[in-house]
Order: sequence, then C-alpha cells, then structure tokens
Amino acid sequence: MRTLLRLAAALLAASSLSQAAAAQEPGGPQPAPSVIVETVRQHDVADQATFTGRVQAIDKVTLRARVDGFLASRGFDEGSEVKRDQVLFTLEREPYEAALAQAEANLESARAALVLAEATYARTKELADRGTASLSALDDASAKLSQANAEVRNREAALTKAKLDLSYTEIRAPMDGRTGRATYSVGEYVGPSSNPLVTLVRQDPMYVAFPVPQRVLLTVRREGLSADAVVVRLKLPDGSTYEHDGKIKFSEVESNSGTDTVTVRAEIPNTERLLIDQQIVGVSVVAKKPEHKLMVSQSAILLDQQGPYVLLVTPENKVEIRRIEVGEQRGPRIIVTSGLAEGERAIVSGHQKVRPGIVVEPSEFQATPGLDQAGN
Repeated sequence: MRTLLRLAAALLAASSLSQAAAAQEPGGPQPAPSVIVETVRQHDVADQATFTGRVQAIDKVTLRARVDGFLASRGFDEGSEVKRDQVLFTLEREPYEAALAQAEANLESARAALVLAEATYARTKELADRGTASLSALDDASAKLSQANAEVRNREAALTKAKLDLSYTEIRAPMDGRTGRATYSVGEYVGPSSNPLVTLVRQDPMYVAFPVPQRVLLTVRREGLSADAVVVRLKLPDGSTYEHDGKIKFSEVESNSGTDTVTVRAEIPNTERLLIDQQIVGVSVVAKKPEHKLMVSQSAILLDQQGPYVLLVTPENKVEIRRIEVGEQRGPRIIVTSGLAEGERAIVSGHQKVRPGIVVEPSEFQATPGLDQAGN
C-alpha cells in the first residue's frame, strides 16, 4: 500500500514538472504580424504635360512725342496703372494755340478772297455774254476763282494740321495698363526724334508663351485634339499654383530650328496682378476630360534589380509578391499600367515585418479627409 502511494506521488510530481517545462518552452504559436494595406482602385486622372513658359504682355506700347516742345506736366506716378485716354504728359500749348489762331485767320482770309473771286467771275461772265468783255478777261476771272478755291482748301488743311498739333501736346494712354519709368522730366525738350517718353504695358489678361516639342504636337494632331479640350495651369516662381486657368490661343507657324520646338501661346487672366511681363512660370496643359486609371500609393511600390513590385495580401491574408509596370506620378499616387487588378490589397506599411507566403493581420489604410489621392 505504501508502495502504491509513493508511485502515485512520483507520477503526480513528474506531471507537474512536465507542465511547467512546457509552459516555459519557447516556440509556441506566434501572432500574425500586422500590416496596413490599401485597396487598389481606379481614379479620375487628367492627362497633362508640363513645360516652362514666359509671361508676355498682350499689348506693350512705347509712347513718343509727336510734336516738339517742352514737357509742361506729367499726369501719372511711375509704375502705377492708368486708364485709357488718361493724360500722361502735357507739352507747352502756347506756340500751337498761336499757330491754330493764325491758321483760322488765314482760312477766313482765303474764304473772303473766294467770295470776291466768285463775284468777279460772275460779273465778267455776264459782260462776256453781252459781248462787252473779252474772253481773255473771262478766262482770267475763272483762273482766279480756281486759285481762290484751292487756297481755301489749302488753308483748311493747314487748320486741320494746327488742330492736330495742338491735340498732340496732350499725350494720352491708348489703353488701360501699367506705366514704366518716365524717360524725361518736366521741363525737358522733347520731340518726334527723342527717345520714348514711357512704356505702357497691358495687365489683364496676359499671354504665357511656352515651347512644345514637335513630337508632342504630332501626337496631338494625330489624335485630333483641339485647344478647347485642355486648360492651361501655371505654377508661380514661389511654387504655388496660380488660381486662374487659361486657354490656348494660337501656336507659331514656324518651328525653332535650334530646339525643334513650336512656341504656343495661352491667354490667362491677371486679375490680382500676380503675373508680370517676362516672368518665368511653370506651365501644365491639362485635359478637361479625365480618364479612369488604376492608382496605388507611392509607399506601396518597392524596387529591386528586376524593377518595381508590390506585396499583396490575398483574401486568405497571405503575402504575395507581384511585379508591376508604372506610369506617371500624380501627387502621392502612381499610375499602374499593368500587374494589378482593381480590388486587390497592397501593403503600404509594414513591409519589413513580412515575406511572401506568411499570414498577416491587415488593416485598411485611412486617407486624410479632403486629400485628393489622385493628385489632380
């Protein structure tokens, strides 16, 4: 009996030690590594091409004096905007006012001489018809009448020129625009042979000119695309995107032989006056109608010697490697041209914890609200 009790105690002790050892032994089942996945979907992507362009004023005018004289006044501040027909410069008016008065007096004198010539011709003709005046006297009266008419027309032309010269003493803005630096100061003598008085540049709208390679233009023409199918967007020198879109107006008829490009010009609003003549900007020509394309986050794409690939999570939560071909990047996403199907799940975080064939615990990637994932 004692022997049986001792045997039972020994078996119980051995069992307890075995359970303790099993509890301390490593190599039990490990939890599946957690990863973050993103479901591959189609996004609206607008085709676009990027160029470097230069802002150009639609109209730029250099104003000159059309008559000689001393500058009497200046009616603008340098660098300010002016309105059409605003007086920018005034030349001394007195010499031209005197010339106008003289031209008016000369015209009155010529008209008086014409009245006398008409009366003389009428009397001479009446006498000649009666036979009491010679034909030579009638011819002389007719010639003087013609001369009087010509003199009136000559004086009328002189009066018109005097009025024009007087009007030229006021140099007005031919359009709305912004003025540059005035070349001459008040009191200086200027004339038609002088340098331009000031340059006036139209501010709104503006042109943006950019060179387009011939191969791009050939593609556009073969596909039958028109200027109305795209919009032009600008990136300013500080990296910000310009608020207003523009539209293509025309392209040059000749190619640049040095660069094999054709200059295309777009018109764009300049309401806030952020665009300046000769400013360099980034130009994106974007299609109005977007296309549906598969896209995946840039963080999902890995690269080795064979090229780009992604790690997918199958419906059974197993990791699978997939070779892909990629296109353009749009914001945080990249277009996938082949290798993936819509609805598949790609790992975007946790790559270092997994390898093909193992089971993982996936959680769906949550995009930031309001973020345009396609980068359009």
